[in-house]
Amino acid sequence: MVDAGTTTLKAALLDPAGRALVTAAVELPVEHPGPGRAEQQPDDWWRAFVTAVRRCRAGGPPPAALAVTGQMQDLVLLGGDGRPARPALLYSDLRATAELAALTARFGGAWSQAVGNVPEPSSTAAQLLWVREHEPDTFAAVRTMVFSAPGYLLWRAGGRATCDLTTASTTGLLDIAERTWWPPLLEVLGVAAELLPELVDGVSVVGGLGRAAAGELDLSVGLPLVHAPGDAAAVTGGLIGERPGAVSISLGTSGWVAALTGPLTGPLTGPLTGPPNAPLTGPPSAPHEAVHHLLGPTGRESLLIGALLSAGATVDWARRTYLPGAGHLDADAAASRAGPTDLLMLPSLAGERSPVRDPLAVGAVVGLRPDTTGAQLYRAAVEGVGYALRRILEIMEPRLAAVPGYDASSWLPVSGGGALSPVSAQIVADVLGRPVAPVAAEHAGLHGAYRAAAAALGAPVPAPLAAAVDPSTVLRPGAARDHYDRLAGAHAQLWELLRPTFRVLERG
Repeated sequence: MVDAGTTTLKAALLDPAGRALVTAAVELPVEHPGPGRAEQQPDDWWRAFVTAVRRCRAGGPPPAALAVTGQMQDLVLLGGDGRPARPALLYSDLRATAELAALTARFGGAWSQAVGNVPEPSSTAAQLLWVREHEPDTFAAVRTMVFSAPGYLLWRAGGRATCDLTTASTTGLLDIAERTWWPPLLEVLGVAAELLPELVDGVSVVGGLGRAAAGELDLSVGLPLVHAPGDAAAVTGGLIGERPGAVSISLGTSGWVAALTGPLTGPLTGPLTGPPNAPLTGPPSAPHEAVHHLLGPTGRESLLIGALLSAGATVDWARRTYLPGAGHLDADAAASRAGPTDLLMLPSLAGERSPVRDPLAVGAVVGLRPDTTGAQLYRAAVEGVGYALRRILEIMEPRLAAVPGYDASSWLPVSGGGALSPVSAQIVADVLGRPVAPVAAEHAGLHGAYRAAAAALGAPVPAPLAAAVDPSTVLRPGAARDHYDRLAGAHAQLWELLRPTFRVLERG
């Protein structure tokens, strides 16, 4: 199983029960060629993929399949020779602001209605228009497109050019009711349908491992290649399965709250936006502007995602900046000694998706005093992520309350590198006012990919990781809860209060 994340590609060889026998991880570089821009080289993905898979192959028996999940909403353009025509534009690349405005003016509300979400500058559709307008020679040379790191890796490994439905529903190109690429948008973009990847659900065999790739990976030719769902759905499936009303939290480089709202039935209707600080109300077809409505792990569920662009990225930045030279354990100890702070930090280092939709948002700290310490500033970064997650949950709450099986008092499974820190996990529990449980923190996405592979191959599907949580490991809100309850509302208001400032800063 492979999880191609933004900064790390992870691989694992799992036994039939879903337990990791061997794991490997390879770091990935991210390029920032200008303000608001984020790119990666697909060749770097492939090199990391080969390295991680070979390490796992050397430490265990041969696998029955190769399943891949990972980051979604990456624009990968391939020329006639199969080589990348340019670096991939990542899900966090916000350069296409003018192009978004042009498409929105062209289609009005019909675009949001078709794709089931409020489009944003990182929309793949807006990015495609940016490439067409700014790099016409590159655009003209494109012969194949894929929209994620997993899509590229599986295509290069010998599979078809495919896109799982979860990833497709992040691109701004998918007619979410019809589960097809939206023809009016393709016509305006000048993109022929045959250039787009084939749509598949998240439990699909998309080919067999090719001879050249098999040699590089030290695996058998013809090994089944499984396109697992994109990372949000894979982590969700790995943690909580497909049970309506279940909620989970991911704390990786980015972060999110994911909530399953049941089977998707019928076409989408109704308004798609609400005031930035309003709760999410109305029927399941009316998502808040800062909450993404995606198709779930098998493509047949409705999945709400509130995505925080910088979660672990902000915490790591704060550790390096405010506690230079400190490792993760030292930073945890310093944060624990500092105790709850009166600092309010916005973790939006490079734009934001949720709990507000604002590509110009930047980080901010309110509450500095002469005696403020580096440890307090580091802890404030963790608290800021917690406040953002709390606000996302508040936005989703009215919708979730209508889902049979939802329990607002139950513990929340938390995955990702941020959940590895007991101090950070406790801070999140205190800020949310909800019990949380770190669940196989590093491998939820890999477990989700394994569940997808099992389903694709007709093998028994293991239970989600949350099913095996020891109740004694659940972290319950402590005495700091009242402190954070007092400050949470003020934190939620900061994004709106600072919007004029964000725009002044953007103009330089």
